[in-house]
Amino acid sequence: MKSKTTFSCLGFWGLVVVLLAGAPVSMAASFQAIMAKSSDSQASRQPAASPKASRAPEGTARMVLILDGSGSMWGQIDGKAKIEIAKAVLNDLIVKIPATFQTGLMVYGHRRKGDCSDIEMVVPLGVHNPAVMQARVKAISPKGKTPLSAAVQQAAQALRYTEERATVVLVSDGLETCDIDPCKLAAELSMSGVDFTVHVIGFDISREDQERLRCLADRTGGLFLAADNADSLRKALFTTVEKVQEAPPPVVEDPGSATLDGPPTVPVGAAFQVEWQGPDSQRDFIAIAEKDSRNSLYKDYVYTQKGNPARFTAPGDVGAYELRYIHGHTRKVIGRADIKVTPVEALVQAPAEANVATEFEVQWQGPAYKSDYISIARLDQRSGSYVNYTYTSKGNPLKLRAPSDPGTYEIRYILGRGDRLLAKTSMQIKAVTASVQAPPSANVATEFEVSWQGPDNKQDYISIARLDQRSGSYVNYTYTSKGNPLKLRAPSDPGTYEIRYILGRGDRLLAKTSMQIKAVTASVQAPPSANVATEFEVSWQGPDNKQDYISIARLDQRSGSYVNYTYTSKGNPLKLRAPSDPGTYEIRYILGRGDRLLAKTSMQIKAVTASVQAPPSADIASEFEVSWQGPDYKSDYISIARLDQRSGSYVNYTYTSKGNPLKLRAPSDPGTYEIRYILGRGDRLLAKTSIAINAISASLQAPDTAGVNSTIAVSWQGPGYKGDYICISRPDQRKGRYMTSKYTNEGNPCQLKTPKAPGIYEVRYVLGQGHKILAKVAVTIE
Repeated sequence: MKSKTTFSCLGFWGLVVVLLAGAPVSMAASFQAIMAKSSDSQASRQPAASPKASRAPEGTARMVLILDGSGSMWGQIDGKAKIEIAKAVLNDLIVKIPATFQTGLMVYGHRRKGDCSDIEMVVPLGVHNPAVMQARVKAISPKGKTPLSAAVQQAAQALRYTEERATVVLVSDGLETCDIDPCKLAAELSMSGVDFTVHVIGFDISREDQERLRCLADRTGGLFLAADNADSLRKALFTTVEKVQEAPPPVVEDPGSATLDGPPTVPVGAAFQVEWQGPDSQRDFIAIAEKDSRNSLYKDYVYTQKGNPARFTAPGDVGAYELRYIHGHTRKVIGRADIKVTPVEALVQAPAEANVATEFEVQWQGPAYKSDYISIARLDQRSGSYVNYTYTSKGNPLKLRAPSDPGTYEIRYILGRGDRLLAKTSMQIKAVTASVQAPPSANVATEFEVSWQGPDNKQDYISIARLDQRSGSYVNYTYTSKGNPLKLRAPSDPGTYEIRYILGRGDRLLAKTSMQIKAVTASVQAPPSANVATEFEVSWQGPDNKQDYISIARLDQRSGSYVNYTYTSKGNPLKLRAPSDPGTYEIRYILGRGDRLLAKTSMQIKAVTASVQAPPSADIASEFEVSWQGPDYKSDYISIARLDQRSGSYVNYTYTSKGNPLKLRAPSDPGTYEIRYILGRGDRLLAKTSIAINAISASLQAPDTAGVNSTIAVSWQGPGYKGDYICISRPDQRKGRYMTSKYTNEGNPCQLKTPKAPGIYEVRYVLGQGHKILAKVAVTIE
């Protein structure tokens, strides 16, 4: 596992935003005010300024979809990879997006592992083009990290969010794993945007992670929706697109006054609600600010469009605060209410030391709010960053995983909403030693034993790797949990390799030794020729490793491709099946591990002939005889097929093993057909002849009327084939459906039971093969 630095979505208490009454202030003026206020360490927020820049044409919605292409998207839900679920749902969505939209598609983590700059606008913003967007979605293959904040930032810039109303829809299955705080970014975008909104869909993430991801939506007035399967993802995506189409709320020019009703006191980091009454004008918001601070300074905010009551999380600093209702259009404070933030206590206790990558227990005391967590972090990491973490909801004591690098670390109690550090203690993470012993050499693809000494942590492994491969890369590996000594499989290519002890958490290299992998030889002997589809013997010499095989392949096929194959474990000599197409082929000895070609020889596969003789015509559904000449291989068959059917398709067939002549059943529909000799291996057509299938007639005599639930006698004339039947059906019932029936071989006339419900019905003569109706008469049941 890789250690990761993750930034919580509410860790931005140190940002100060300045608003002035009247016209929008410049970014320069804002930051001058920030510097003037820096000594009091107040954090602030500002929603988007009232739009002043030019807008897109009336009715044009502008939206960028951002899809998570990080490696975790290969995780499965109900046996299906999340990326495949997301692709299918996006394909459904893309065709339903209105043609009036301007859209773009951005993906991150889809090209390179471990690269926070792996962000690509795969469909540039422009007139919505479903075909292009679907093609780009199809090509996505998850690989890397989760730079979701940088992706949102780039999407905002592409949308010209400072000039026009713009929307981003983000689908992510995890938290930020790169060096940007998404919540701080959301505040900055909201501050400088005209009307910029981020809708976030958390796909298959825990409730605690949802709380830490939702700030991107909350800070921009967007929706946060959780999805845990295909149906809920589809519903979430379609809901966001519907939201994009909604017109913004109207601007109230004269807002009057507003009232706020919140709790008089609230503990640090606690969730609380504020009831409000006010104009609910476009971009109005409720803010929490330090008491007596300027109107333009505040700690946090919630747009009124998010609902009433407004939901807040208390700031991380104890003190006197004020709730403020701010009119978005004029930026006037039109309502106030006092609130105090009271302290909470927290404590963490951990062992003085632990070995790298081991699990250890931490006892803690604290508020245990939803999404609070205990982290282990380097001393230089801010409170919202960490190497590993565990949510307090996992219990007390809880378990933490030590980092893979030795050194001094801090165990921290972190408020999940706001990433505020409540308590910490130091801990020493100690290095460990390991050693590996392997034979000096081994043949390619063979198994050999490795003895080892090391910590044997869960997920530690012994690998064999090329000298140029990094510690977390390998050719083959085996977990240390498999025993000591354990077995490794040699690579398929000869050369000098390293046997390595790798710490599973962090892929840290603890020990290594060199080893020589030696080449091996092989040979194959086969007859110079064989007929198509026949079995023939191949003698061979080679290492006979598990999964080694002998194949027959076309000359242009690569070593791991073939027409047929047999494992060497099946004996020497072994049997191979010739292809169905004549020509020159190669018999190959293939190393099963790596599909490496060790030996080959040429062989000629010869064509065979066949012929079929059938009567010039036959009645529909009747049986007739076919004489044939041909190789009579196992699974060869004689078929009857329409002229437009390919060689492996048919209406009916009989295997040649059933005799000569053999019997075929004619189709139920008249017309011209072909009798074919088909090579069972490969469905190759060897011979054919035409046959005419003739229509036949039938007739029925039945009473015009009959009583319900009675018995009627029906006389019939027809072919009387096995399976033919007389039935009573409703006129709207399709062929093969009926109320009651009797086979024709049960007598003529046949006795049929009438239905229990009165009405007009049909008596039908039905061909058993294909349920073709040959005759019908009406009968009234009274």
